[in-house]
Amino acid sequence: MVVTCCQLTEMITDRSEGKLSSEQEEGCARHLAWCDRCRTYLRQMELTIDALRGIPGEPLHDEVRAALFAQFQRRKTTAE
Repeated sequence: MVVTCCQLTEMITDRSEGKLSSEQEEGCARHLAWCDRCRTYLRQMELTIDALRGIPGEPLHDEVRAALFAQFQRRKTTAE
């Protein structure tokens, strides 16, 4: 499987959670082996996640959660 930069950035979360198929994981690994920008992006994401783990979360209101989810869905649809 050939993975583009755009596809890799969309799969980063699933990859970190171990949700990719072996084919997708292999494609990501191959891509990261040669793409400096995506390796940098991945490292920045890992550092951000590590930094945010220490911050206590506050619960979101259902309306805010629904609005955020709808916005993410709209962005994903327009990106495809």
